[in-house]
Amino acid sequence: MTGIYVSVFVISAAVLSYEVLLMRLFAIVQWHHFAYMAISIALLGFGASGTFLYLQRARLIDNFHRVFAVNAAGFGVTVLGGFLLAQQVPFNALAIFWQPWQLLYLGVLYLLLAVPFFAGANCIGLTLMVFGSRIGPVYSANLLGSGTGALAVVGLLYVSESGAALTVISATGIAAGAITLFSAGTRLWTNVLAAAAIAVGALLPASWTALELSPYKGLSRALAVKDAAVLGTRSSPLGHLSVVDSPSVPFRHAPGLSLNTPTDIPKQLAVFTDGDGMTAMSAFGGDPSGLAYLDFTSSALPFHLLEKPRVLVLGAGGGSDVLQAIYHQARSVDAVELNPQIAALVDSAHGDFSGRPFSMPGVSLHLAEARSFVAAHPESWDLIQIPLLDSATAASAGVHSLSENHVYTVEALREYHNHLRPGGLLAVTRWLKLPPRDSLKLVATAKQALIENGVGEPKRRIALIRSWNTTTLLIKNGTLTTDEIGAIRRFCNERSFDVAYVPGMDRDTANRFNILPEPYFHDGTTALLRGDGFTDRYKFDIRPATDDRPYFFDFFKWRSLPEFLSLPA
Repeated sequence: MTGIYVSVFVISAAVLSYEVLLMRLFAIVQWHHFAYMAISIALLGFGASGTFLYLQRARLIDNFHRVFAVNAAGFGVTVLGGFLLAQQVPFNALAIFWQPWQLLYLGVLYLLLAVPFFAGANCIGLTLMVFGSRIGPVYSANLLGSGTGALAVVGLLYVSESGAALTVISATGIAAGAITLFSAGTRLWTNVLAAAAIAVGALLPASWTALELSPYKGLSRALAVKDAAVLGTRSSPLGHLSVVDSPSVPFRHAPGLSLNTPTDIPKQLAVFTDGDGMTAMSAFGGDPSGLAYLDFTSSALPFHLLEKPRVLVLGAGGGSDVLQAIYHQARSVDAVELNPQIAALVDSAHGDFSGRPFSMPGVSLHLAEARSFVAAHPESWDLIQIPLLDSATAASAGVHSLSENHVYTVEALREYHNHLRPGGLLAVTRWLKLPPRDSLKLVATAKQALIENGVGEPKRRIALIRSWNTTTLLIKNGTLTTDEIGAIRRFCNERSFDVAYVPGMDRDTANRFNILPEPYFHDGTTALLRGDGFTDRYKFDIRPATDDRPYFFDFFKWRSLPEFLSLPA
């Protein structure tokens, strides 16, 4: 029986490893929210297995060892084969509303990827049926294997590419079949399956498991440019990182950069997370004058209201926001980054290029989650920056709609506000969208956060500006003064940015440079701060995001669906 317990342990570990890995593969190849499909795919496979075992119970029980081995080997083969075939399915998640046949492609994906779960569940379910008198030890082996597999794949993702991890899981499944045959004394087929497991794990060409990303992801588009190349990759459960150089068409990543910018952007390397969410590493040799372009972005606004502030950057990314603070002579900079591999790429692997911004005097790097870091920190800052780290394409396509984000909730903004010094500023930069969505939802969330923190007139503490492609919202721990409002206007006038809202402004001054048919951002912000039912009337859901409903990027209202469907594709 020991061999049976070991077989169940190994196949259970392989199945759970595959399920967790499938989440990462979906996030990389498609978009992050498709990761949740892995659970339903696994349930489909397990449910089909239960029906199959019930209908074929008598025949399967009489051939237990052979059936177990065949299904374990089938799991290993279909883990690889199913995913390779799935990558050939022309599924485009962004076109489901306008191309109904995409749902058929989605169904094909489900069937292809559910087969390994079907085979793995057959092994476990059949063992429980045959050895019902020893169900306790068998079930223990199953649970221990599942737990071990879920943990093991996390470690595996730190040392191998996500695609390469498929081969390890495939080999593990085949090995479970070999162990079962060995326990039955079938030496020939034991050797065959053992050899197959070794061959899959050690000899399979890496090109077979290379991931084919959606052509609509930022990395795919970047690599379509002549001479663009991936300089290096890093893999972890937190994301698959790709560093890209594009010498023919250089990266010029500076969200919200004014068209009046008098200086050039230095050479940049792009860092993509899961094929999207680009951040940039800028070449920096130590001369602050080379960073002057950062003063012509909308996110530079708070530095024109504060002198030598103590700064907290929540999401350090490629280091641009840290360099921006250094350029503006910040007294100190606390840079928070969740993924240690991004920090290692910037400061170590490409440190000679980036100038090692996280190791500069006055800069402290903290590897932590943003909310947790702020909540646990006893001190306060003059400026808390929440920079723009997601891509414009992903944001405009709505692929973050189902993503839980606890950085932009009412409770989060309350926490940030409580960690501002008197007169301090919270600055949040987002992509500009038309019709306005992110910006107005931020205003609504900020207003609610200030009210819950005991602020009587939130409208006197909020300012909103817009460039041609970004917006920056300021929330002050105190009332915006006449001098500060004047500084905001000067900052915008010099850079051809538009003041969307400051206390006491006229509607006629809200649409001067980047002219829209109507001053939508001013009108929306004013209506939200006035509180006249604008949230209910608006075509998008811009209610404040909360920790109980942390879907900040979900702007969909069902009553607007007929109008959306009537729009041209």
